[in-house]
Amino acid sequence: MLVAMSVVLVACTYVPFERDRPTELALAKTDTLISSVVSRKLVSNSGSEIVMVPLADGNDALAARFRMIENAERSIDIKTFLIKPDIAGTLFWLELYNAAERGVKIRLIYDDVFTSASDEDIATLDAHPNVEIRTFNPLSRNSTTVGNFIFDFARVNRRMHNKAMIVDGAMAIIGGRNIADEYYQIRTSNEFADFDLLVGGEPISELSKAFDLYWNDEWAVPIARLYDGEDTSLTEAVKRFNQRAESDEVLIYQRAMDSRFIADLKAGRVRTFRGEARVIVDNPEKLRNPPGKGPFTIGNSYYNTLLGAKSEVLVITPYFVPEDYGARVFEDLKARGVRVRIMTNSLAANNHAYVHGGYAPYRSRLLDAGVEILEVRTDAPELIVGSDTPLVLHTKLAIIDRDTLFVSSTNVDPRSIRQNTEVGMVIKSPQLANNILTRFDTLAPDYAFNVIKGEGGDLEWRYGGQSGVEIFRSEPGATAWSKFVAKVAEWLPVEPLL
Repeated sequence: MLVAMSVVLVACTYVPFERDRPTELALAKTDTLISSVVSRKLVSNSGSEIVMVPLADGNDALAARFRMIENAERSIDIKTFLIKPDIAGTLFWLELYNAAERGVKIRLIYDDVFTSASDEDIATLDAHPNVEIRTFNPLSRNSTTVGNFIFDFARVNRRMHNKAMIVDGAMAIIGGRNIADEYYQIRTSNEFADFDLLVGGEPISELSKAFDLYWNDEWAVPIARLYDGEDTSLTEAVKRFNQRAESDEVLIYQRAMDSRFIADLKAGRVRTFRGEARVIVDNPEKLRNPPGKGPFTIGNSYYNTLLGAKSEVLVITPYFVPEDYGARVFEDLKARGVRVRIMTNSLAANNHAYVHGGYAPYRSRLLDAGVEILEVRTDAPELIVGSDTPLVLHTKLAIIDRDTLFVSSTNVDPRSIRQNTEVGMVIKSPQLANNILTRFDTLAPDYAFNVIKGEGGDLEWRYGGQSGVEIFRSEPGATAWSKFVAKVAEWLPVEPLL
């Protein structure tokens, strides 16, 4: 009986991992339109120098990606945490197909758990001879998602959270955005405030190596080995995706490509920033080690970069669960006289209320140490521009001493630091750091609460934006349900999973 049950469980969680696959590497950078544009922007074309353009607006971020894809001549490598079958997903599918038709070699690797685009849709693009698509650490197709988590939790709970897009080995976008509508200001129930960086320069070769590290990992499974449905002809798939794109998708694409950003980029009016950068990436082996056993390449680099601060630190993260070791880092910084500001989501703005339950216990401790805490106000768009779309912070960024930036896919929580894998860049650029800080200082009063301790020691949320001064003495704007979920998560011993 036990043997039979073991056979069933193994079958339910079987994944066709490949351990003896030939290694495939990114195409070497050569002279292309994109590489020549980057070269002209650099003072030198060697070492760690980069040229950068921040992408804070979702429509601009979408336009930048499409423009890069449309100008690609040799290769496109995309690594993403999730793909959805929505307008953004449809447009990306068509853009990548058109690039493949021009002879561009495309590699796409994505994490499986939160990807809702179907295996069939992904496999039909993979059928193009110039496209290869792999799924990282996929769920078994022999079971449901719930079944996978019940019978193979130790593996499927560990995810590749990395995000990067690299074109012709010369230009890349790194940051927090995935392939889904909410990241690009396309009709959604929430307005995601996110951040990417368009980057060019020699360090892109290190991003390509980071891509290859995952592409050649045994947990990167070709989609063709997972999809066992009927083969759909590529011609029929293109027709189906074009039909999806006949209405709203066309308007969204046109809005993106007509954006002022693209016009200014083409005319040379977009401000670019220079700096020195190094790429940091977690090794996928982290996912096969027990939780908390590392290696913590991103986590160590993140906190060591913060600890190097001499005057000030700004941390922007949607999910903030520092655990004791992180809280001690911030306390140590304050003890050395460093100004520390942390911006994260309020409970009402947090799209994962249970994560707030892991964050809430640290507020008083950090406030007592002198850390400044700002929480995003979910109804800020309504107060400022009359939009009723709730705001959710999704930016992952740290700025140290007004000259150093940590730009990555990393949240400040146990899931990013201990459980999942991430990728990012440590960048030395006083110009860019000060540009972002100036924008932050201008916008923060309108978009965020200052969390403080009142006279009795209880928390207060103070707002001084365009709608006037307001003071709240409990989680502002949060529903009873979200308060309940956060409180249960605070009580339960689940912090390492958040």
